[in-house]
Amino acid sequence: MSLRRCPLFLLVFLLTAGCGKKAPTDPEPSAIADLIQTEPVRFITSDGFTISGTWFSSNRQQGAWPVVVLLHMFGGNQGQWTPFVPEMVERGYLVLAFDLRGHGQSTDRNGSFAPRTLFSREDIDSMPLDVKAAIEWIKTRSEADAQRIGLIGVDIGANIAYISSGTLSGIKTAVSISPDNQQGVLTGEGIPDFQPRSVLFLAAFGDGYAFTSAEAMAEQTQNPKRVKGYQGTARGFFLFNDADVQSEVFSWLRENL
Repeated sequence: MSLRRCPLFLLVFLLTAGCGKKAPTDPEPSAIADLIQTEPVRFITSDGFTISGTWFSSNRQQGAWPVVVLLHMFGGNQGQWTPFVPEMVERGYLVLAFDLRGHGQSTDRNGSFAPRTLFSREDIDSMPLDVKAAIEWIKTRSEADAQRIGLIGVDIGANIAYISSGTLSGIKTAVSISPDNQQGVLTGEGIPDFQPRSVLFLAAFGDGYAFTSAEAMAEQTQNPKRVKGYQGTARGFFLFNDADVQSEVFSWLRENL
């Protein structure tokens, strides 16, 4: 969902499932069955959310592989990443996709129902705790190279990836696609010792504040870093669906993960 198109971020944004066009939906399971193995997983955050996800691995894997963690858009779910997972695994990455807190099957908090429609600003700013819990879970997997964990986030996931790169030591690199720092949440402001590093920022020039947000976030980021803009207004998954964007992402991961 576009933060730009829904300016009442903590009201309308939280009370709707999304606005504008819908992101890609799940393909048939048979489309990925021949290439990868899937495993449903659950882990618990430090503030009590039970996070539901899927672990994708290769049936041809040998040794420990680097891991890519996927962070979906607000109002979305882990299934939106499914069309992109096979190539990631084929390129030699283990993949963890999960429903962010308040989304999909990740709505249980200490036994109580906690959907995104009831979120406060504090709940949104706490979303990087989902990534922290994911890293702790990845470290329990012998097939994973826990020293090589990268993030790819779109829309609000882009902001979470950026914040996580500056707060979690277990993140080696991150990709932030269509971030937005105009709403005052998940920007890193007020976080002690916040120092993001190794982030690729991608955004469309015509997508409201996405490109200028990417530039501003990059100014706060230590090298290696890169900002790249694209013509048009595509946001989130619609931008990532572009072949040139995917090529840029895989090039970044190859160089930095």
